[in-house]
Amino acid sequence: MSDANDRRWTGALARMDVNLLVALDALLQEANVTRAAGRIGVTQSAMSQTLARLRRQFDDPILAKSGRHMEPTPFGRRIRSRLRRALSELEALASDRPVFAPSSATNRFVIATVDYLAIVWLARFRAAIAERAPSVRLAVHNLDHGSVAAQLGSGQIHLYIGVYGATERALEAETLYNEPLCAVLDRNHPCANDLPLDDYVAMPHVHVSPRREAGSIVDRALASHGKRREVVLEVPYFSLVPSLLHETNLVATLPQSLAEHLARQYPLAVVPTPISLPAIDVCMAWHPAFAADPALVWLRETLADVVKRTCAPRQTTT
Repeated sequence: MSDANDRRWTGALARMDVNLLVALDALLQEANVTRAAGRIGVTQSAMSQTLARLRRQFDDPILAKSGRHMEPTPFGRRIRSRLRRALSELEALASDRPVFAPSSATNRFVIATVDYLAIVWLARFRAAIAERAPSVRLAVHNLDHGSVAAQLGSGQIHLYIGVYGATERALEAETLYNEPLCAVLDRNHPCANDLPLDDYVAMPHVHVSPRREAGSIVDRALASHGKRREVVLEVPYFSLVPSLLHETNLVATLPQSLAEHLARQYPLAVVPTPISLPAIDVCMAWHPAFAADPALVWLRETLADVVKRTCAPRQTTT
């Protein structure tokens, strides 16, 4: 087909009303204006007007008299089967609604999160998914600095679970629960049972910063009281903390659920911070483009249900 014809048909398609194609199909199938009108639920007069529009559109009579009856023209006979197939495809396209059946699903969901939440939640989350969707697979990725929103938008990552911050403001997010912070230190540390503010400030601190962001909740709270701590070690992973604190004078300020989890496995003491710190908001976030995807809706609902059943006292709503 020449460029001129390409442009002609492209323009013609842009001007075409799909309802005209439905009427054309009825006319070619029935070869009768009255029956075609009844087939698509319009009056005979309306169908006659539609036939006139189609004749102008295609520059062809479409139907021609043959004795007392009407028959499709050669053009009409030529396009009849193709039109039927095309309308069937359009109908399938218009009615296509993705579904997600957990019992038979084989999806691979990719979740980005900080390691502390993977430590605290992954086993419970995986157990819930295995119970409801036994063939679904999970992949957990590290939190790459500055790339969460882009990866969610591209579909590389399906769900982010983390502490609500600047990144999540560009996404759709739901707060799962509020997490208090507490101090963690070696069980034999002199301040393991009582941690005064002056001692807390004077101690060397381990600061965990998965996103390598400047400042922290602790630093801002201390600054409001005219205090300043000394961070001697900054690390990207919470899982490094136990070995760093063991048999040292270091202190770390951690989310309470992680602190309690670590204290059950390592010789660590968990004590309240001597200064009031705001709780952190643990949230899940996703890209708006995937908000209605049935599989991802199910994934988010499953996570929210796990939180509701295992973390009810800290549950919040948004």
